[in-house]
Amino acid sequence: MAILAVSSNRFSTAVKYELAPEVRFCRDVLTVHDIAQTMVVGAVLGKYIDTPTAAAVAGTNTGNGVMGAITMTSNASLQLGVYSLRIVTAATSAGDFELLDPQGKLVGIGHVAAAFNQGGFSFTLATGATSFVVNDTFAITVSGTEKYKLVDATAVDGSQVAKAVYIADNAGNSGDVAIALNTDTTVLALTRGPVVVADAGLSYAATVNTTPLKNALYAQLKAVGIIVETAN
Repeated sequence: MAILAVSSNRFSTAVKYELAPEVRFCRDVLTVHDIAQTMVVGAVLGKYIDTPTAAAVAGTNTGNGVMGAITMTSNASLQLGVYSLRIVTAATSAGDFELLDPQGKLVGIGHVAAAFNQGGFSFTLATGATSFVVNDTFAITVSGTEKYKLVDATAVDGSQVAKAVYIADNAGNSGDVAIALNTDTTVLALTRGPVVVADAGLSYAATVNTTPLKNALYAQLKAVGIIVETAN
């Protein structure tokens, strides 16, 4: 079992402050799935959804059209959970729908009987013998496994967005950890604040090679409560 709290460890010079390490308030055990590498303390991680799938269930609809096969692609906006599709404009053998994410945020507007390709979704909602009416719905459940990689500015699967900072192996030992090629490796990471880390103690993929790219990652970490301080 992974050790989440080791109060005596400072987890190297990368971590300057962490709230309540003894109760692992800011820590989680994550699964890294990446290229072969030696991951060092302070490595910044991005999250993606491994092998996402989706299943649609029709509501109590007037229209009897059906959802076609759904192809999913992990990206920065894709989430696990239930998405909502709702008809917003009705027309004979046609119409428009909106797709909302699990938090109710608009993913995109699509058209009945036309290909929809937005937000990691690719599908066609087919019309039926009875056309859809406004407020006909489908619940689309996205499943998969959240995994992490060393953050990479050129990635498109979501791992280009900084979400966590590696601090220890799954036994709570601070230090480097060997990541085997395309093999799940559990690690301990900071995923939420209040946390302060030193910029000089962080590492990224080689593609994060400019000040603007690094500043963008610092802002992404700040969004989850991990503050990056510049060394004086």
